Amino acid sequence: MEAKSKELYEKVIALDPEGKQGSYTYEYYKATIPYTQAAEFELGQAAAQGRKPDPAPMQAFIKKYPESKLVKPAYANLGYYYGYQASKEDAGKFFEEYTTKYADDKDALNGYIERIVRDKEPVDKGIALAEKLKEITGYPRNPDVQQNLAQLYVLKGDPAKADEEFGKDYIDGYVSNAVYALTGYANFWLEQNKNLDSVEAMADLAVKLKPDQWYTLSQVAGIYGKLNKTDKALAIYGPEFAKNNWSDEGVLSSYAAFWYQEAKNLDDALAAAKRSVELAPDYYNNFVLGQILFKQKKYAEALKAAEKAVELVKPMAVKYEGFPVQRYEKLVKDIKDAMAKEKGGEVKK
Repeated sequence: MEAKSKELYEKVIALDPEGKQGSYTYEYYKATIPYTQAAEFELGQAAAQGRKPDPAPMQAFIKKYPESKLVKPAYANLGYYYGYQASKEDAGKFFEEYTTKYADDKDALNGYIERIVRDKEPVDKGIALAEKLKEITGYPRNPDVQQNLAQLYVLKGDPAKADEEFGKDYIDGYVSNAVYALTGYANFWLEQNKNLDSVEAMADLAVKLKPDQWYTLSQVAGIYGKLNKTDKALAIYGPEFAKNNWSDEGVLSSYAAFWYQEAKNLDDALAAAKRSVELAPDYYNNFVLGQILFKQKKYAEALKAAEKAVELVKPMAVKYEGFPVQRYEKLVKDIKDAMAKEKGGEVKK
């Protein structure tokens, strides 16, 4: 087949050496070129990637058609040969030419960097290229780029810098980004009411990646709740979780607020809210406590907590213009209205 293809491509060139008899479109490259030029490109690609690689035909293509839309793909095709099989000297010349012509091309930079890592020199050149590629790729940091950069710093004799680029802090950040993507994916498809098996699987994976991070657990518990998997939500973000965080008022307050919104696990949410007030009797913790007590129709206790929240939040309105005091005041009003309705009368405002 290879021989037959070569024969036919050569026939195309022989029939139309000037490339004037028609054109071919490469959808992948979004390029339309004469059939003759396409045939020369295919012959160059086959030679460069054959069992006995020969870069000359593709190099000739680049020289003959410097303005062709396939020049960049031609360089990319040569990248493998010069990255793995050419001599160090020839590889250096090729990649210098490639990265000069396409200074911001990720494939060009990465190919040169990987060749330098394999050759173990020139290290400073490799670091400069890798730092540039890191900035081009942006966030989240690409693991291949970071690994190569770390390897170059090891070669330079700077293990501390290698750890900075590809150590524990990097992988922790990478995992955090992955968890963010997983929960984002799950919430997106929940809104579409599709791919629900996948939604649950991605939520499960997020928990495995961050089993001790309360924010992730709360996010996943919310996903489980929307899937009507309350038992799974309670398993990761229920009474045992609250018990393990009994000294953290912020976590307990968030936990209580979550279950208030879910309208489930309210007795444990109430215990967590009371504990958060004990630890930090601020306006928000009192507000959450008041909400839960109100939902449980414990109006007298709810009113006491809600009024305390309003008392404590008023200085915030003075300090920060537009601070939403109204939501705190509304809770007081709603509790009083419920108490009045229960008694069949009205409560003085």
